[in-house]
Amino acid sequence: MQDSNDATLQIVAFTVDGVEYAFKIETVKEIIRYTQPQPTSSTLSWMRGVINLRGSIVPIIDLGARLGRQTDALDPQSAKILVLEDGASTVGAVVTTVDEVRTIELGQVQPAPSGSGSTFIEAVVTIEDRLIMLLDASLLLALEAQAA
Repeated sequence: MQDSNDATLQIVAFTVDGVEYAFKIETVKEIIRYTQPQPTSSTLSWMRGVINLRGSIVPIIDLGARLGRQTDALDPQSAKILVLEDGASTVGAVVTTVDEVRTIELGQVQPAPSGSGSTFIEAVVTIEDRLIMLLDASLLLALEAQAA
Protein backbone atom coordinates (compact mmCIF):
# COMPACT_ATOMS: atom_id res chain seq x y z
CA MET A 1 0.00 0.00 0.00
CA GLN A 2 1.09 3.53 -0.55
CA ASP A 3 1.34 5.95 2.32
CA SER A 4 -1.08 8.86 2.37
CA ASN A 5 1.63 11.19 1.08
CA ASP A 6 2.32 8.80 -1.85
CA ALA A 7 6.08 9.21 -1.34
CA THR A 8 6.63 5.51 -0.64
CA LEU A 9 5.63 2.16 -2.01
CA GLN A 10 5.62 -1.27 -0.38
CA ILE A 11 6.91 -4.20 -2.38
CA VAL A 12 7.36 -7.94 -1.93
CA ALA A 13 10.84 -8.77 -3.26
CA PHE A 14 11.64 -12.29 -4.42
CA THR A 15 14.03 -14.19 -6.65
CA VAL A 16 13.52 -16.42 -9.65
CA ASP A 17 16.70 -18.26 -10.60
CA GLY A 18 18.94 -15.62 -9.04
CA VAL A 19 17.19 -12.59 -10.60
CA GLU A 20 15.43 -10.19 -8.23
CA TYR A 21 11.83 -9.24 -8.92
CA ALA A 22 9.03 -7.63 -6.92
CA PHE A 23 5.29 -7.07 -6.90
CA LYS A 24 3.49 -4.18 -5.25
CA ILE A 25 2.23 -5.48 -1.94
CA GLU A 26 -1.43 -4.72 -2.66
CA THR A 27 -1.48 -7.42 -5.38
CA VAL A 28 0.00 -10.14 -3.14
CA LYS A 29 -2.86 -11.72 -1.20
CA GLU A 30 -0.55 -14.08 0.68
CA ILE A 31 2.71 -15.99 0.59
CA ILE A 32 2.50 -19.73 1.17
CA ARG A 33 4.94 -22.61 1.33
CA TYR A 34 5.46 -24.45 -1.91
CA THR A 35 2.89 -27.19 -2.42
CA GLN A 36 3.17 -29.57 -5.37
CA PRO A 37 0.32 -28.59 -7.72
CA GLN A 38 -2.03 -31.17 -9.17
CA PRO A 39 -1.19 -31.29 -12.90
CA THR A 40 -3.84 -30.27 -15.40
CA SER A 41 -4.11 -31.02 -19.08
CA SER A 42 -2.79 -27.57 -20.00
CA THR A 43 -0.42 -27.42 -22.95
CA LEU A 44 1.11 -24.18 -21.63
CA SER A 45 4.72 -24.83 -20.57
CA TRP A 46 4.50 -22.43 -17.61
CA MET A 47 1.25 -23.83 -16.15
CA ARG A 48 2.16 -26.07 -13.21
CA GLY A 49 -1.38 -27.13 -12.27
CA VAL A 50 -3.78 -26.24 -9.46
CA ILE A 51 -3.88 -26.35 -5.66
CA ASN A 52 -6.72 -26.29 -3.17
CA LEU A 53 -6.23 -23.22 -0.97
CA ARG A 54 -8.76 -23.38 1.86
CA GLY A 55 -11.55 -24.56 -0.44
CA SER A 56 -10.63 -22.43 -3.47
CA ILE A 57 -8.97 -23.94 -6.53
CA VAL A 58 -6.03 -21.72 -7.52
CA PRO A 59 -4.09 -22.12 -10.79
CA ILE A 60 -0.32 -22.26 -10.23
CA ILE A 61 2.17 -20.90 -12.74
CA ASP A 62 5.94 -21.20 -12.92
CA LEU A 63 6.74 -17.47 -12.86
CA GLY A 64 10.25 -17.96 -14.23
CA ALA A 65 8.99 -19.91 -17.23
CA ARG A 66 6.18 -17.36 -17.72
CA LEU A 67 8.80 -14.60 -17.86
CA GLY A 68 10.70 -16.57 -20.50
CA ARG A 69 13.52 -17.71 -18.22
CA GLN A 70 14.97 -21.19 -18.20
CA THR A 71 14.21 -22.24 -14.64
CA ASP A 72 16.27 -24.66 -12.58
CA ALA A 73 14.79 -27.43 -10.47
CA LEU A 74 12.98 -25.98 -7.45
CA ASP A 75 14.05 -26.60 -3.89
CA PRO A 76 10.68 -27.31 -2.23
CA GLN A 77 12.16 -26.25 1.14
CA SER A 78 12.85 -22.65 0.06
CA ALA A 79 10.42 -22.17 -2.84
CA LYS A 80 7.25 -20.19 -2.17
CA ILE A 81 3.97 -19.50 -3.91
CA LEU A 82 2.87 -15.88 -4.14
CA VAL A 83 -0.92 -15.80 -4.29
CA LEU A 84 -1.73 -12.83 -6.50
CA GLU A 85 -5.17 -11.29 -6.65
CA ASP A 86 -6.68 -8.58 -8.81
CA GLY A 87 -10.44 -8.32 -8.60
CA ALA A 88 -11.91 -11.71 -9.49
CA SER A 89 -8.62 -13.15 -10.81
CA THR A 90 -6.37 -15.20 -8.54
CA VAL A 91 -3.23 -17.09 -9.49
CA GLY A 92 -0.36 -18.63 -7.57
CA ALA A 93 3.13 -17.82 -8.85
CA VAL A 94 6.00 -20.16 -7.93
CA VAL A 95 9.20 -18.29 -7.02
CA THR A 96 12.61 -19.54 -5.91
CA THR A 97 12.65 -17.55 -2.64
CA VAL A 98 10.84 -14.61 -1.04
CA ASP A 99 13.44 -12.16 0.20
CA GLU A 100 11.64 -9.31 1.93
CA VAL A 101 8.68 -6.99 2.23
CA ARG A 102 10.09 -3.50 1.96
CA THR A 103 9.00 0.12 1.86
CA ILE A 104 10.82 2.09 -0.81
CA GLU A 105 10.90 5.74 -1.80
CA LEU A 106 9.25 6.57 -5.11
CA GLY A 107 12.56 8.15 -6.16
CA GLN A 108 14.00 4.61 -6.20
CA VAL A 109 11.55 3.58 -8.93
CA GLN A 110 12.51 4.18 -12.57
CA PRO A 111 10.39 3.42 -15.63
CA ALA A 112 11.18 0.15 -17.36
CA PRO A 113 13.59 0.75 -20.23
CA SER A 114 12.01 0.56 -23.65
CA GLY A 115 12.97 -2.60 -25.44
CA SER A 116 13.47 -4.49 -22.16
CA GLY A 117 11.77 -7.44 -23.81
CA SER A 118 9.35 -8.29 -21.01
CA THR A 119 5.71 -7.37 -21.20
CA PHE A 120 5.36 -7.72 -17.44
CA ILE A 121 8.12 -5.35 -16.23
CA GLU A 122 6.45 -2.17 -14.99
CA ALA A 123 9.51 -0.45 -13.53
CA VAL A 124 12.99 -0.98 -12.10
CA VAL A 125 13.64 -0.41 -8.39
CA THR A 126 17.14 0.55 -7.27
CA ILE A 127 18.18 -0.33 -3.73
CA GLU A 128 21.86 0.49 -3.22
CA ASP A 129 23.61 -1.55 -5.93
CA ARG A 130 20.63 -3.87 -6.53
CA LEU A 131 18.24 -3.64 -9.46
CA ILE A 132 14.85 -5.22 -8.83
CA MET A 133 12.38 -5.70 -11.68
CA LEU A 134 8.93 -4.52 -10.53
CA LEU A 135 6.36 -6.71 -12.26
CA ASP A 136 2.85 -5.66 -13.25
CA ALA A 137 0.68 -8.26 -11.49
CA SER A 138 -2.58 -6.92 -12.94
CA LEU A 139 -1.29 -7.45 -16.50
CA LEU A 140 -0.01 -10.91 -15.60
CA LEU A 141 -3.38 -11.83 -14.05
CA ALA A 142 -5.33 -10.45 -17.02
CA LEU A 143 -3.30 -12.59 -19.43
CA GLU A 144 -3.64 -15.66 -17.20
CA ALA A 145 -7.43 -15.22 -17.15
CA GLN A 146 -7.42 -15.13 -20.96
CA ALA A 147 -5.24 -18.26 -21.14
CA ALA A 148 -7.46 -20.26 -18.77
